[in-house]
Amino acid sequence: MTIHKKGGRRGQALVETALILVSFLAMLIGAMDFGQILFFHQSLVERVRSGVRWGAVHAFDATSVKNMIRYNQTTAPDGVQPFLGISDSNITVSVLDSGASTERIQVAIVDYQFYFLSPWIAKTFTNNLAVVETLPTEYRP
Repeated sequence: MTIHKKGGRRGQALVETALILVSFLAMLIGAMDFGQILFFHQSLVERVRSGVRWGAVHAFDATSVKNMIRYNQTTAPDGVQPFLGISDSNITVSVLDSGASTERIQVAIVDYQFYFLSPWIAKTFTNNLAVVETLPTEYRP
């Protein structure tokens, strides 16, 4: 009776597949998180730019600028969630050099919380780097 050594290799393919699958899923979810951060950041930048553009050509009204960022219109519609869950506390609107010929409007989104897909960083992450845009005002009463 001959004994084959094939029995010692049982399960090798299963172990290799498990190791590769875990590594692949970690990289895939990490890439998805990276793409999600890029999407959120670019979306926030675009909303800040639209808000500062609106504020630069209209009379200064911080509430209207905030609504432009949150809802893409100057008034808050009933029953509509703000864009990406941005709250008023995340938006700062200010006028620099008020009344001077160099008057500018500055809009920023600060302390926005990102939510990740990855199990190891699934909690929220607060971005301490603000998205800030500044434009000279064109509105002159």
